[in-house]
Amino acid sequence: MSTAPALSTLQVAWLQEIGLDKHMLARYAADSEPFASGSAAGGVPDKTARAPAGMVSLPMRTEAAAPAKAKSAAPMVRAGDALAGRVPVRASEASAPAAAAEPVPADWEALKAHIAECRACELHAGRSQTVFGSGAASSPEWMIVGEAPGDFDDRAGLPFQGKAGALLGAMLASIGLRPDSPVFFTNLIKCRPLGNRTPRPEEIAACRPYLERQIALLKPRRILTLGRLAAQALLGSEADLDAVRGQVHRVRSETGQEIPLVATHHPASLLMRPQHKADAWRDLNLARSIVIEASEAAQTAG
Repeated sequence: MSTAPALSTLQVAWLQEIGLDKHMLARYAADSEPFASGSAAGGVPDKTARAPAGMVSLPMRTEAAAPAKAKSAAPMVRAGDALAGRVPVRASEASAPAAAAEPVPADWEALKAHIAECRACELHAGRSQTVFGSGAASSPEWMIVGEAPGDFDDRAGLPFQGKAGALLGAMLASIGLRPDSPVFFTNLIKCRPLGNRTPRPEEIAACRPYLERQIALLKPRRILTLGRLAAQALLGSEADLDAVRGQVHRVRSETGQEIPLVATHHPASLLMRPQHKADAWRDLNLARSIVIEASEAAQTAG
């Protein structure tokens, strides 16, 4: 009597990519977790927590030699904890792979080359290429952080391609940002999760140091996060997106720079839930108002 072949998670993802139904494939996935459907932008939010307003410190990192075994993800400080002197809490208890503990380059081009060869988590096995980011690479007015590359991003090696990218371009144009505006685009995760599934905690823990280093090197004037995961990672919070959007947060980079941050919906989510476009419009104008306030303050000081 023949038995069904056992497929790995990677094989199941590729088969679903070419159109096979995930429910039919489930009986073959003996050595994989239940396959998660949906995109990173459309995950079900956790409505049990709310991020308090205040300052968030991105964790400072040393470049000492990494231990051979995996270590826990670096702590992210909840908003207000840094100022209140409370003990930092962990945004996730997931362990990062040992490879993620390797020293992160302090030079922009070296960082880009390092990420291109990254093997810190299993996502490297299914990527065409890493998606480092694109745009203004020196003190940009805006740094826009999504969640993870999609299919078009993986093929092009550039973030925010396809329909979601076109919608993002229209959203930015609506507040006066042209294609040549000083904006840097990137994602929390630098490799595409096959099937556009939600990145796992260990994958976020492995990739987050790269985003933190990008922020430290870029020195952006402000950060706009798109989607729940990007906001949670940079704010060190497990709060629902609705609890953190609609307000200006402040994060502190590895170099001590205080950066205003606004969170909003991911354009991929807006394609499926257009009723949230009004909220996104308000968030974009809130982020834009930071630019106006900064410019007015500079003119007054001059």
